[in-house]
Amino acid sequence: MGIEAPEIVDTQESLDFIEEINPFGVILFKRNVPDLRQTLALTAAIAERVPDALLSLDHEGGRVHRLPEPFTHFPAPLVLTRAGDPGLVREVARAQAAELRAAGFHMSFAPCLDVFTNPDNTVIGDRAFGQTPEEVIHNALPYYQGLTEGGLLGCGKHFPGHGDTLLDSHLDLPRVDHDVNRLRTLEMVPFARAITQGFPMIMSAHIVCSALDPHAPASLSKIVLGDYLRDALGFSGCIVSDDMEMKAIGKHFSMGEAAVRAVEAGTDLLLVCRTPALVREARDSLAQAISEGRLPRSILHQADQRRAKLTRRAAKLADVTVDAGAIGSEGHLALASSLV
Repeated sequence: MGIEAPEIVDTQESLDFIEEINPFGVILFKRNVPDLRQTLALTAAIAERVPDALLSLDHEGGRVHRLPEPFTHFPAPLVLTRAGDPGLVREVARAQAAELRAAGFHMSFAPCLDVFTNPDNTVIGDRAFGQTPEEVIHNALPYYQGLTEGGLLGCGKHFPGHGDTLLDSHLDLPRVDHDVNRLRTLEMVPFARAITQGFPMIMSAHIVCSALDPHAPASLSKIVLGDYLRDALGFSGCIVSDDMEMKAIGKHFSMGEAAVRAVEAGTDLLLVCRTPALVREARDSLAQAISEGRLPRSILHQADQRRAKLTRRAAKLADVTVDAGAIGSEGHLALASSLV
């Protein structure tokens, strides 16, 4: 779950709300962290109130950078890859992880595994690690390794591939009309490799892939998440949804119905990133679906096991030494400057 900006909602009220919901994790955005002092105070306060919750954010570099100065602002992934040095990409991820760990975070929803094949696709664009599956694999996997070495959980996104869409799923529901062979030999290839490399978490996309399931977004589709991600690719980790408040979902489904359908489809974790009423609606609708038997206990048990495994992995990564001086260090600033 996410929370409103501190100027909109009193921080204490937000902390009370987080404790009421008792979520698996909390995701922060730029609105929550206006300066370093407030960033550190907020992450510490959340950790005190809900110590088991994983603190996360989207931290890719480039335009997807949520944190204030003096956090190091690294270039976008596609810029990083121009050097042709996967070791350098890995070093950047390790530096990002060090800064996030020093600020109290456990997890970053990165890297993108989308193949940037459509130059008109602005929602992905330079967030991608390449324009071919091979380029993405060559760069995104070292990036993930760097995050892990720095003690941070990573997440591959956005399955089954958001790289060739025109619509922005923040604003509407995109549609991809490639055939199954194209999807399996291009869009899904980086995800398949990431799974063999042990990625613990994959984020689903709010897009319709007509060849897989013409009737539902991938994030709500048993076919996409079950038949393809679980069965065909063999993924046994956690599936997390993209933000359920995005208009790709909100324009077509109520929050409650979307939340239940996502879990029915095989999602283990739902992101509801801002609005308290929608967080409650998702929670209450899931509780009702469980009590009415719409969500079978077998699904819930499997999801519990996958989340427990993710928690154990986070605990293991917490043993990585935290460098309190990592945030905006001279070495990180020099590294970022060398890549521009």
